Amino acid sequence: MTQDDPGMTIAEATDAQELTRLRNLTVAQARELAMMRWELNSMVRQMALAGRVHQVKHGLLRRFPGPIHKLAQLKRRVFGRVAPPAGAGAAANPTRPLGRDTVLLLSHDEAAEQWARQKAPQDTLFLAPGTGYTRSLTVGLIEDSPLRPPTADSFCKWLIEDGSRLRKVGTIVVEAGDEVSLSLLKGRVSVGQTIVVFKGSEQRSALVDELAFSGGEGAFSFATEFPVDWLDPLDADLRPVADIVGRRDWPKISVVMVSFNQADYLEEGLRSILDQGYPNLELIVIDAVSTDGSIDILERYRPHLDVLLIEPDKGQSDGLNKGFALTTGEIVTWVNSDDLLEPGALFRVAQTFTAEKVDVVTGGCRQIGLTRDTILVDHHNRLPFGLPVALPLGLILDMERFWLTGHFFFQPEVFFTREIWMRAGGRLRTDLNYIMDYDLWVRLAGAGAQVCHIPEFLACSRTHDKQKTVAGMPFMPEVQRLLAEYGRRLIPPPNSL
Repeated sequence: MTQDDPGMTIAEATDAQELTRLRNLTVAQARELAMMRWELNSMVRQMALAGRVHQVKHGLLRRFPGPIHKLAQLKRRVFGRVAPPAGAGAAANPTRPLGRDTVLLLSHDEAAEQWARQKAPQDTLFLAPGTGYTRSLTVGLIEDSPLRPPTADSFCKWLIEDGSRLRKVGTIVVEAGDEVSLSLLKGRVSVGQTIVVFKGSEQRSALVDELAFSGGEGAFSFATEFPVDWLDPLDADLRPVADIVGRRDWPKISVVMVSFNQADYLEEGLRSILDQGYPNLELIVIDAVSTDGSIDILERYRPHLDVLLIEPDKGQSDGLNKGFALTTGEIVTWVNSDDLLEPGALFRVAQTFTAEKVDVVTGGCRQIGLTRDTILVDHHNRLPFGLPVALPLGLILDMERFWLTGHFFFQPEVFFTREIWMRAGGRLRTDLNYIMDYDLWVRLAGAGAQVCHIPEFLACSRTHDKQKTVAGMPFMPEVQRLLAEYGRRLIPPPNSL
């Protein structure tokens, strides 16, 4: 019998440990295979001749993007084709006026360009579809990092830089098989816009079937009225549009805020959550008996809080565990009292969870100084945009190459489902002071989490002299201890097995 389980023999305990070790190894390898499977699944759907031609064309664009794009630009200038490409348009010149006469073209297909020339000879904006041709594979070329940002001339990069520009254009032309661009359009379309779906190959996204087309011209189909989940629920000021918000159900989002002696930032943090105007919010605040006036602030906000718990705790993780135990939402996250949510963040997160049925949603995170308008870094992780992919356990564990170099996310931008939280253990480790969030991401990946990365900035992480990680790298001893622990669990089995 064993001490941990009196009903289990030593042999059974040994077998159980071996099964756990092998399972962890299998999970680490399976996460990497899932990254490749996503691209392979999209490729095998293109079996017709036209689909294969399409693949060859895009393959050439991936391998020789510079020369081919230069050739296309030269061709347009020589033959008097439509307006300059994205590099000379809005992506490079944010002041270029956009209006309802503007055609946004998310394709390099010549038939699509010809159609745009006829509709708007002087007002067509070219952008590379999705995240750009050189970033269309989740697994890159030889010696290319598997986690890569979108290209500068891509639709995704354009949205990251200023998503409000999308609502200003009148017509958006997108290929029927462009899964990423269609995914990024869903939930961001405004009343009065037109989506023109172009059949450039045999590939066709299931998202196209959600649209109701009112007419067409040959290979072009026009949608002018949209399902409510395609409409942007936010106005130009990122405030909720009552008519659109009221026409659909919104999942409950539980936000846990932990606070201890952060009175200088506490109220701004609370307001950043409450001012979202999200209709199904649960806000739980845990304070470890602050002595700097924080409790007075919290008492003023008590009517707006679902739970306010003021009692001593054993550290940040302990306080968060108390808060998470009280949540009832389908989607959960935590916000430190010195951090902020960006306007509209909860709506974007809820839209993505509903549309993609994923376990984790991430966006961008702004690293700011003492005030919100002091932006130090605009950070986006390098996971693929717009489509669900496996959270890659192997890459997360490769801390030196990927985590410490900013390839992954900052904590304030991460939202996850209650289900994956429970599958990953349902607790933060209280023996970790600095990297309890990193440990959670490892466990989420090990539990098989699917993640979707969206272009919006979802949060701000504040840098100030009172935070525990502001100077040096005090977390490194914890990192070394944790990686050693993971290494013992994920060690490959002996060759004899």
